[in-house]
Amino acid sequence: AIKQNAKQRTQRSSHERKSRTMFSRKRNVVDILESMGPNTSGTDAKNILVRVDFNVPMNDDLEITDDSRIRGALPTLQAILESSHNAVVMSHMGRPKLVQKGEDEGGKQRAKLTLSNVVDRLQTLAKAPVAFVNECQGDKVTSAVAGLDKKGGQILLLENLRFTKQEEKNDPDFAKGLAGLADAYINDAFGTCHRAHASVSGVPSFMDAKLCGVGKLVQSELNYLDFTQLGEKDVVAAIIGGSKVSTKLPVIKGLLNSVDTLVLGGGLAFTFIKAMGVNVGSSLLEESMIDTARELIEEAKKNGKKLVVPVDAVCSASFPSGPMDIKDTKTFDIAPGCDGIQDGWMGLDAGPKTVKVF
Repeated sequence: AIKQNAKQRTQRSSHERKSRTMFSRKRNVVDILESMGPNTSGTDAKNILVRVDFNVPMNDDLEITDDSRIRGALPTLQAILESSHNAVVMSHMGRPKLVQKGEDEGGKQRAKLTLSNVVDRLQTLAKAPVAFVNECQGDKVTSAVAGLDKKGGQILLLENLRFTKQEEKNDPDFAKGLAGLADAYINDAFGTCHRAHASVSGVPSFMDAKLCGVGKLVQSELNYLDFTQLGEKDVVAAIIGGSKVSTKLPVIKGLLNSVDTLVLGGGLAFTFIKAMGVNVGSSLLEESMIDTARELIEEAKKNGKKLVVPVDAVCSASFPSGPMDIKDTKTFDIAPGCDGIQDGWMGLDAGPKTVKVF
């Protein structure tokens, strides 16, 4: 069957192959720096607003356990600093709902999710001075930006954008305020590019399009997702996870047009499994997206694409608050035709059969 499928794929018309994802070239940080010109006088450094993703994992002692997201932003930041300009860096961290609601008793959540926790690591990795301001807008921020050295080479890190509700609401006044802090804008937060938040989609609308672009990390990801240069016999598979179908829908549709095999895991898979007529118990489920999932399944079949979902799941009677003992779990078969997950149980991980399938 595998050989037959491979043969069928190689027999696709060139028209079908050309339908694979191709991205038009985006303006990037190099283009922006060229547009502004070098700071040859050493007295005319520009301030470039850079949206990054510093949502790094930390332990209970607030020590960073994985700094790969910080490292991912370094090429863009270094390009700015080497051009003798300054980087005004902004990011989110976690979901500070208590801070947003004013219900953060004792400031515990703020202390855990403040971006001041990444300053030392960023300074070490960037090998450049990093200033921090514990706000993301207002007089204190304006003053900090105005105080950046006109010789360039400095980084100013703003406080967690999500400490204010306006960020996720894409509030135009909030976006305009951020845009007013700098001369240009770079988005290098690949993990949040799909979100209609103020720092992602709002800010560029208030700035000159010629001075807005993507960073080196985003550019590298876009290059990686350009499948048009693949050969006739090349087969592309993609794996996507996450909790909700609704937030990943454009990505799922795009990938189905571009890849040969799409593997769906994580919580969103249960919506597809439910659409196949299999019981998912109390697993994470988007009832409103079941019909959409069913349509995507049919679309994949129609276009000869292979859509792979879990065939069994490790389940628990409740969502665990910490590590679980394996004896407190059950594994249910969830392939089409099976009874699925018993009521009162929720799928929390891929089962052994799914691991083999994937």
